[in-house]
Amino acid sequence: MKASKTNPVSKRAAAGKKTDATRRTAERQLTCFVIIGFGRKTDFATGRVLDLDKTYEQLIRPAFDRVNVNAFRAIDANLTGSINRIMYRWIYAADIVVADLSTLNANVFYELGVRHAQKPNTTIIIAESVLMSKIPFDLSSFVIHQYHHGGDEIAPQEQERFVAHLAKVQQGILDSWQAARKLDPNAQIEGDSPVYAYLPGMTGPHWEAQTRLVPPPYVPPAKRRQQAAKAGESLSSIIDAAEAAKGRQEFAEAIRLFETAIETAGQEKPDTFLAQRLALVTYKNGEARDADGNLDRDRAIAALGEAEKILARYCAPKISTDPETLGLSGALNKRLFDLTGDLEYLNRAIASYERGFYVKQDYYNGINVAFMYTVRSLLLEDRFDAIVSFGHANMIRRKVGEICREIIDSDEFHSRGDRQWVLMSLAEVYQGLGQTADEQRLARRIEAEADEFGMASYSRQRAALADAMARFHDRLRPEELNPSAAATPAGSPLGTAASQETEDASRKPAPPLIATSRLVETGARAAALGSSPITIDANLADKPIKSIEVNCRIEYE
Repeated sequence: MKASKTNPVSKRAAAGKKTDATRRTAERQLTCFVIIGFGRKTDFATGRVLDLDKTYEQLIRPAFDRVNVNAFRAIDANLTGSINRIMYRWIYAADIVVADLSTLNANVFYELGVRHAQKPNTTIIIAESVLMSKIPFDLSSFVIHQYHHGGDEIAPQEQERFVAHLAKVQQGILDSWQAARKLDPNAQIEGDSPVYAYLPGMTGPHWEAQTRLVPPPYVPPAKRRQQAAKAGESLSSIIDAAEAAKGRQEFAEAIRLFETAIETAGQEKPDTFLAQRLALVTYKNGEARDADGNLDRDRAIAALGEAEKILARYCAPKISTDPETLGLSGALNKRLFDLTGDLEYLNRAIASYERGFYVKQDYYNGINVAFMYTVRSLLLEDRFDAIVSFGHANMIRRKVGEICREIIDSDEFHSRGDRQWVLMSLAEVYQGLGQTADEQRLARRIEAEADEFGMASYSRQRAALADAMARFHDRLRPEELNPSAAATPAGSPLGTAASQETEDASRKPAPPLIATSRLVETGARAAALGSSPITIDANLADKPIKSIEVNCRIEYE
């Protein structure tokens, strides 16, 4: 009887405690931990590179702002020590978790699995739309909310659409939560974890932190845009400060901050993005010029060597298929070739750019490797190898042209941040292929899109390519690039000009490109007309030709 008299009181006291706990939960701002990569990450399924910071800043965070939920990543919460400790704690403790599967990041999949094992619900999965055909079987039946990413930019229309969609999804979770707890403070909303769905009766783990777990302070969007990044507050703020220093071309400060970011992350092997950024600013730091605009060549070469060591240590460019790593490796070796003239650096640049191009199918790596093949054609002693190198450059240019035209014709082109570079790359394609009229038509559009830096870069590159092409053509006979030139009738103006050119060529030293002699029979068209011109390559040394004696016997059926 005594127990029966006290039981209602005990129940009321327990209910009161639960109600208080529920009230405190309702009063505090809910948290959302975002499982996502940071910086530029490669989607190896498609070869594309996505700026995942744009996904977080332009899609995820604004959606949770609308429902007054504090959304943050591990790099936003990490102050010192291992980022993994922060990550595991918030995967367990956050009210909501959003996992972005874009780029099929292995870390994201692992962390999503940890969340599904710990919590039966309130986990939201999102992914970039192109990835959907590559989703692994175990997740193919899940609700995955899709967005479209342009790579470097996300179109404003897509931002507006997806932010509204994700906010609506989150509001639905909050409404379900509130409705369920009106009936029972301990009620659970509908589950989204396969672990709890397929193992009925599973109970979640219980863990109490030995230290207080405080989320990063919530900053309203209006103030957030005005707030400058301060190094030392979190890993993300250090990275922001490093990027800002890079933008101001304060490369020594950027090096210090990226090194601090790697140290703050507390991982034996830093994130690839951080290693790439550190290598880039190290290379750029060596390019500083004095007051007279002079470059310290030795300093530049030393900085490039240090940048290569960073890439080799953390990114393994010799075996990597990461287009960002390969593009950077190509740029480092291209610059080393510019400064030293060493053909080995040129070959390394070609290897990196070309692998990056075929992995990513992008205009940047493609147009660079095409130019490098053109330069290489000037340095090869063997005539046949030189022609092959020049022809390979044009083959790549044709593919780059297809890529650029497809980008320009797409609905998203107007919202891309790299419009001027796409147009300039296409113009370089036309220049390299001799399509002068197409290049001139594109010039007006480039002038409308390009900024001062872009136009200066375009002018320098255009002059460099024009010079390389002119030097290559000077070293070859017309028929070697255009077989029909050899078939021109002897009495025509072109034939006379070609004959005069051959006669003039015999009076001057042979170009250094030539190291072998061959008999080259050309002119299928001429053969059809009953003649078979034979070209004699008699340039055996860098000397004028004194005379040529030819014995020829032809028998007909």
